[in-house]
Amino acid sequence: MAVFNSVFREEISMHLSVREAELSYEAYRHYRRTMILFDEYLCRINHADKEISESVIESWIREVSADISINTSGQHVHYIRQLLLFLADLGYTCFIPRTLATHDTYVPYLYSDEDIKKIFAVADSLRISRARKNKFAEKEIPLILRLLYCCGLRVGETVCIKVGDLDFERNLIILRVTKKYKQRLVPFGKDLAEIIYRYCIGMGILNDSDAYLFPADDAKSHISPGNVGNYFRIIREKAGITCNDQAEHGRGACLHCFRHSFAVRSFDKNERSGIKASESVPFLSTYLGHDSLYETEKYLKYSGNYFEDTLTKFDDYSGELFPEVVIYE
Repeated sequence: MAVFNSVFREEISMHLSVREAELSYEAYRHYRRTMILFDEYLCRINHADKEISESVIESWIREVSADISINTSGQHVHYIRQLLLFLADLGYTCFIPRTLATHDTYVPYLYSDEDIKKIFAVADSLRISRARKNKFAEKEIPLILRLLYCCGLRVGETVCIKVGDLDFERNLIILRVTKKYKQRLVPFGKDLAEIIYRYCIGMGILNDSDAYLFPADDAKSHISPGNVGNYFRIIREKAGITCNDQAEHGRGACLHCFRHSFAVRSFDKNERSGIKASESVPFLSTYLGHDSLYETEKYLKYSGNYFEDTLTKFDDYSGELFPEVVIYE
């Protein structure tokens, strides 16, 4: 856990606690790194005022951007903008920099059917040493992975689900803690409904609407996205899925790639069912909780050759709809 020491240490910690629930594990890790760099910078220049001027921000951007790519620099600026907007909402005077014009080059790993079969098999039989485990993890992780894969959820959204957010009559999850604070409904299939229902019975939480679906040891809080990420790395290693052959600009197989896999597979399924892209893509964008089709376009990129025809069809649909823009997750 990072320790902050600047004049804004409490506010940065508060901001990070919110962002951890919204972001994927990998996105949060990068986000936290930017906060650490900014906090260290404020300490180094002995910044003692409870305000952030233009000169402070411009000096920090020059320093943090030295010897790194424009994309990485743009990511730092984007993240620090979110902190500064947060501070401004709290009443502090802050200069808000403009985002840098960068090109999104990230290419996610797309899980194959064989990958998923191996991951679920390992997760279902996972045994974790007492010294490092959340006491419920062996029950929680198999269901968390299924929700990520079958429903396209973000890990931060998933761990915040409460039993009262489940509607077994309509097979829906009400997501209340989401990126950009947009509540949305997510349907799930009959097979997954049965798994969730039996899980709730096994955990003894079926009739406790205030209980977290994935509690931590004290049951009053939920398992953290970071812990889920740690357990997944164990599972991924046991399943023999490595990050060694990742594509250029890719981070390899990670939790957030389940969401990318869901998006591509959903688009592919709709295409094979005869549903036009003009009908499929806007619906998928809404389902994923995106503000625009630009965000959804990023989710239909991938590494590997599993759905070459699908991506070609999406490119035919999008045409010049998506210019080169800044896209962040």
